Amino acid sequence: MSCGFYINFILATFALTACGQDSQPYIHQERGGLVSVEAEHWYRSQGYREIFYYTGNAVCPDRDSNADPSFLEYSILFSEPGEYRFYLLGNRIRSSTGSESIIRCALYDGNTLQIDSCSIPDLHAPQWNGWDHDPAGFRIENPGNYFFKIQAGPNRSFCLDKFIFSSDSGFAPSGSGPVETLEMDSIREDYPVILPPAWAFGVLYGAYTNQEQTMEAVDSLLNGDFPVDAFWIDSYFWDFNAGKGPGGYIDFVGDTAAYPDPEKLWTGLADRGIKAGVWIWDQINEEGNEETFREFKERGYFRRVYENRNGWHNESRNTRTGQIDFGDPEAVVYWKNKLKPFFDKGLDFLKLDNSAEIAFCRAAFSAGQEMGRETGGRGFILAHISSIDDKRLKLYPTRWTGDAKICWSQPDYPDLSVYAMGGYKENIAMVADPKRSTYEVPFLTHDAGGYDYFGSTEQSDELYTRWIQFAALNSIMTVFSSSRNPTRNHPYRYPEPVRENFRKYTHLRMRLFPYIYSSAMQSRLTGRKMVQGDGVHEYQFTLGDALLVAPVYVHGSRRRTLFLPQGQWIDFETDSIFEGKSTITVDAPLNKLPLFVRSGSIIPMRNYARSIGSGTSDTMNLHIYPSDDRTEFNLYEDDGSSNDYLENKFSTTVLSVQKTDHTTRFQIGPATGWYRGMNPRRTYVLHFHLAGKPDTVYLDGKLLHETNAINPVPAGGWKYERDTGQLVLAHSCLKEKGCRVKIVY
Repeated sequence: MSCGFYINFILATFALTACGQDSQPYIHQERGGLVSVEAEHWYRSQGYREIFYYTGNAVCPDRDSNADPSFLEYSILFSEPGEYRFYLLGNRIRSSTGSESIIRCALYDGNTLQIDSCSIPDLHAPQWNGWDHDPAGFRIENPGNYFFKIQAGPNRSFCLDKFIFSSDSGFAPSGSGPVETLEMDSIREDYPVILPPAWAFGVLYGAYTNQEQTMEAVDSLLNGDFPVDAFWIDSYFWDFNAGKGPGGYIDFVGDTAAYPDPEKLWTGLADRGIKAGVWIWDQINEEGNEETFREFKERGYFRRVYENRNGWHNESRNTRTGQIDFGDPEAVVYWKNKLKPFFDKGLDFLKLDNSAEIAFCRAAFSAGQEMGRETGGRGFILAHISSIDDKRLKLYPTRWTGDAKICWSQPDYPDLSVYAMGGYKENIAMVADPKRSTYEVPFLTHDAGGYDYFGSTEQSDELYTRWIQFAALNSIMTVFSSSRNPTRNHPYRYPEPVRENFRKYTHLRMRLFPYIYSSAMQSRLTGRKMVQGDGVHEYQFTLGDALLVAPVYVHGSRRRTLFLPQGQWIDFETDSIFEGKSTITVDAPLNKLPLFVRSGSIIPMRNYARSIGSGTSDTMNLHIYPSDDRTEFNLYEDDGSSNDYLENKFSTTVLSVQKTDHTTRFQIGPATGWYRGMNPRRTYVLHFHLAGKPDTVYLDGKLLHETNAINPVPAGGWKYERDTGQLVLAHSCLKEKGCRVKIVY
């Protein structure tokens, strides 16, 4: 189509708008130089349809439509003039080519027509365009009402989720982008992050195991010195016959042959300090569950009933299925009462499948809050990634990325024909790359090791080893796999070198709990996700402000090329120093995850315990990496289980350090705030990572003596470990007082 013809074509279709044909009630308002639009909220459309896809609602060209022309049109009120960049969240349809994914955009105010074009991102999963090149742009000369039109290329093989206009040249969208700027006052607001309970930041496992197998698995984990915080039984809980169903899905009884005494099972887990969960979905099959189905249907607690021909937990492929109306408060109360006997017997949390709609998440989350013995009122669920465009997802942690493929990479993910949601490499990017729609989820986990084969033959000790290294340094760690996987992804079913790797990095995770939990609280207070990526280097990320994680994701590789941001960075294991704003290549043998510490960081760690709940932070190991700039770390602590933190009932301790030519000064500030169960006293073991041995060390102005004592360092003394380059000293004090350390070279 020639440019002149296209301009005339656009003007003609805009003229149709002036006639008011097919108008929609959606009008968008620029606010502070930003316009954010959900693609399905058009003013007028022709030849497009709305769909539910990978992570939300989207629109795509309707291939069955004979509409000519086909377009999307949006009404936008601009109040601020300026240059506006255009960003688009979308993806190609599988098997499409790049030439099929060009779209043309036009902005028209009744007098002036502006035209530009952009391409849909290469991925089949939704991603923002405009990061790696100059995005499309438009100039607003005069405030007022504008119409924005999108026309697809000839083959129209794409999905469009959201688009943004921004006059901020430094703006770059991430995740699902900012909330929609509708003209109406009922604009959906953003929401603060709700914290999972402390135990959720440990190591969580799931399996398709019966009662006996569950206890055998748990004891095998504990006997192998593997940390365990939670264990859920997946869908076989309702029908252990390979989950075939439909009987049992959902009868609120469970498979009594496979689980003859759930109370004994869950009490056994609780005695071992392990939280108990089960899988559940949002519907009830009629066949085999006739009485339960009838109860819900007669009370009007189904939002719809349909003929279920899907074979998932429905072997007969011939049953009616009712989807529970979780928007009905009475239906929610009735559903919770059906689950209450399980919670009374020791159930702690639910894993949700089939749906992750907010109403379902809210009901399941509040069920755990109200009835879970070990949640302390805070609540916890594992919800499918599903729709993430609703900002209320932050209120109901945690989510998982979907059924990961046991492979190094699945570049054409997601494959919704078999629900393969990406391999190892893609799961790194889902949490690390701001361009991905999944990035925004504050606590996003995945099936470490991969869920199912989906035709892959790549399962290996190496793949599992690398995957565990990444998972252990993610915000939440869950270990799970399909029943077809003979290992279950449980480490005791692997050779000893693989087990040792699992211990190394999960033990590190458990020791890092004070750092991880403080980073999670910081997410709550600031809205900044604890896992951050830069949008350019898709497969590396920072965990909190101090740690840079660069997982090895290439089969057979024993080297890793990565980018270090500005500043100095220190190898976590060797203390080797690297200059930032540079790309480096480092050795990465199979037993090593490339992990770096930002210079100036203070990393709180505690002694290892096999679960978060069985551990304590009464002794805190502080690893201190002094820099020339004064740096701080805010140590946040609370009871880890109640909702008191929502009322600011938590403790904050400011740790600070600064190095000059001849002196390093470090301070533990007085703790402010209080929480239930707070110990007023703590022992700090300070590990200063230095370039050389100091001359003198002072604690609160008092000269300390050097010692060669093997751990622990006696009070009033310090020692310098030449092999590690660390100065170590210990000090016990009241938290309300803190302490000061001065090191002179």
